[in-house]
Amino acid sequence: MRRMSSLLLAVIMTILCVPMAQAETGPVSIKELPGMTSPVWKQTYEAYGRTIDVDVDITIPEVETVPMLKVRRDSRVAEPLRSELEAEYKAADKKDGKHHFDFDSEEYVLRIDHETPLLWGTNKKKDTWTAAQEQENADLFKWDLDRAYTENNPITLGEAADIARAQIRELYPDIETRLDRVMTFGKTYWKRNGKPIYDKGSYELYLRQCFRGIPSMACINDTFTDQSHTNLFDTWNTSESGTVFAGVFGEHSWDMRCSFYRETGVVKEDVSLLPFDAVKDQVQALIMSGHIRWINSVDLGYVLFDTRAEGEYLLAPCWVVWCEYHPEGPASERTYGINDDELFFFGNNAYYRPLVFDAQTGKMFDTENASKERFLYPGNPEGEK
Repeated sequence: MRRMSSLLLAVIMTILCVPMAQAETGPVSIKELPGMTSPVWKQTYEAYGRTIDVDVDITIPEVETVPMLKVRRDSRVAEPLRSELEAEYKAADKKDGKHHFDFDSEEYVLRIDHETPLLWGTNKKKDTWTAAQEQENADLFKWDLDRAYTENNPITLGEAADIARAQIRELYPDIETRLDRVMTFGKTYWKRNGKPIYDKGSYELYLRQCFRGIPSMACINDTFTDQSHTNLFDTWNTSESGTVFAGVFGEHSWDMRCSFYRETGVVKEDVSLLPFDAVKDQVQALIMSGHIRWINSVDLGYVLFDTRAEGEYLLAPCWVVWCEYHPEGPASERTYGINDDELFFFGNNAYYRPLVFDAQTGKMFDTENASKERFLYPGNPEGEK
């Protein structure tokens, strides 16, 4: 254990001391970044007997400026629509015995079921839990939206995404989202006789909230090995902050879970940023040290930080690398990998997390930081520049 801790400390110190590309070129406006950053990272690495194939796009929002923003959590649907929908869904659920109808709009989350099927063989009188669901795919978001479809379902993946976006716009006309990830599911079956309960496949869509055209890619809490909660995250799953999970079963059958924030102020109208190539060598060092086993995405986007003001948070631009990261380094044997049937992005893969790099300085946020101040934006606990 002492040897493992020493190895991890050495790796972290090496990363923190890696010369930054800003020595060669300083931060620039976001309009200049595309010409300074490789659009694709495609390379194969060999580390500790493992082959790590990296093939990801380097995503940069197409915006004119990147402000630092203050936000507050608020997922409530505006009145009078909120009260109207609560009454409508309550009446529909009481009347319909074959589908779920539910509407619950709170500050932290919106939960809504609209004519969703009883996938697990449940009914409204007794919850039997006698079904087994067959997962068809858990691939990355690289499908052709206009052609991809799930089992026995006439709706394409693109049409399913349109259905989800339409519902978000109806409920939250001022909120922008970006489709980030998709999964497909097949039929569900009775365990006792193997016959289908629901004979169509369905889609699960994951969308991220955008602020002024820039997606919210992570909460800073998610990057730390010690994820003990402070006041920022004491009542909510951080990986679901600023996101939408939408299940689409048909044209008029869907469910959603939304967790949104509202802008409350501007800390700075525009900040200069470093290209991803300025921090790429730090990521490569973690691959070669046995800490990173697989990389899913590389995005320039917002990361949510705590502030000292109750209920107020800071959005700061960062380079975010979602990946399979092992704090114990090469000593860890557990791995999932991109082609493994067990790969899920949240839940059963405890090693899937974001590595976060301050896009203004190029510095990586230390995953092993356990201080009480780790949720604050460094040097600016009040979010002031």
